[in-house]
Amino acid sequence: MTDQHYNPEYFANQISKSDAKAARQYGQLLDYARIHAARYPRFLDAGCGAGPALAFLQNQGFQVTGSDLVLYPLEQARQRSSQAALVNADLRSGLPFANHSFDVILASEVIEHLADANAFLTECWRVLAPGGCLLLTTPNLWDIRRPWARLTRKIWSGYQDPTHINLMTPRRLVKLLNKAGFSQIKWKSGIKPWWSRSIRRLNFTLSLTYPPLVGNGIMAAAYKHL
Repeated sequence: MTDQHYNPEYFANQISKSDAKAARQYGQLLDYARIHAARYPRFLDAGCGAGPALAFLQNQGFQVTGSDLVLYPLEQARQRSSQAALVNADLRSGLPFANHSFDVILASEVIEHLADANAFLTECWRVLAPGGCLLLTTPNLWDIRRPWARLTRKIWSGYQDPTHINLMTPRRLVKLLNKAGFSQIKWKSGIKPWWSRSIRRLNFTLSLTYPPLVGNGIMAAAYKHL
């Protein structure tokens, strides 16, 4: 996706995401990695889109920078978080920041859009300060719904976005993180509900979560230790 070729509706879900939902989603990531602003103050949201995370991160006390390739979502992000530093950047060409510029980098639903994942992860390692943390989320190729979608002749969610060109398994993601220099890597899958049904008359919701390994998404935290 280039700045010249995009559909504004692509960012509709990011724009409409409530602050409460953003707090749950990104708060889960911070809790998982034990990240807090006192220890990790400088925070880059790489591929921030319309900025659903930015206001939450600022409210947590982080010094926040957001970057995206497309200008339209950055304009939306500015409306949502007027204090964040916003940078128009193409992650395929590297990160336009000096070595050791950030204590945390968030790449939420980003790496699957990049043909050269290793180059991006190597850039993240360069830009992180020693002891810094990279947080990632991405679709999981081991998602149990993928073979089920094939059997039912439906399109698996990871394939519905044509800009998803580099989908990951947990094993491959860990291998790439190690190759880029990261250590103390941890990950889990099943970061969203698998299936739920509401019975309106009874005001009751049943939710089933994914078993390990075959959840619909991967959440990972990796650290830079020299």
